[in-house]
Amino acid sequence: MTQQAAQKRGFGCLGYGCIIGVAIIVVTIGGLFWLARSAMRGAVERFTTEQPVALPTIVIDEGTKESLTRTVDAFKRTIQDPQASGEFILSQSELNGILASTHFSGMAIIELQRDSVSTNFSFPLKTLGEWESARPIIGDLLNRYVAGTARAKVGIINGVVSVTLTSLVLNGQVFDGDALKEASEWVTGFLNSESNADTLNKRERIQLARIENGAVVVTVTPAK
Repeated sequence: MTQQAAQKRGFGCLGYGCIIGVAIIVVTIGGLFWLARSAMRGAVERFTTEQPVALPTIVIDEGTKESLTRTVDAFKRTIQDPQASGEFILSQSELNGILASTHFSGMAIIELQRDSVSTNFSFPLKTLGEWESARPIIGDLLNRYVAGTARAKVGIINGVVSVTLTSLVLNGQVFDGDALKEASEWVTGFLNSESNADTLNKRERIQLARIENGAVVVTVTPAK
């Protein structure tokens, strides 16, 4: 891993957005956002559960925590310095460590498989703030849980995020065909919809991000 030194500033949402986005977190909820196009009680009841689904506990060892801290600090310095560049590698354990630092802690498990990522997840629908606008329609159904599995190929080329869901199951309901394609398109559009100029400029420096041999590899280049 190489990078040029720079003034250290706050990490901000860009770093986590790129790393987690490349991994899985938006993918896990991608299929659910697809449902927002027709936010009806029947759809919510079909694709969510009344109770959470138990997930295995992920224990992050001290070595992984230290490695993750070093990687995140290096990424901070590089992305904040317009002239800096570097390559950053995150293991499956490190990605689960990042996930554990978000409000989805204990609600999802990440697994990297060659060039794709999969996850098991179970979290309250109300965790997704965007669904508050649907409260007049679905009311108490906001207390239900989104539970299932997803697998996707995720990458970034010159700042443009691409997500292709290869499987998605919500409450035992399998997404396939046009539904799976539409969910992939929605997630991709959502990830590329950032309008903040500073964030856009920094994201464009992500020349390449990919899942390779069971790890996430992110390449940052100097600003143009």
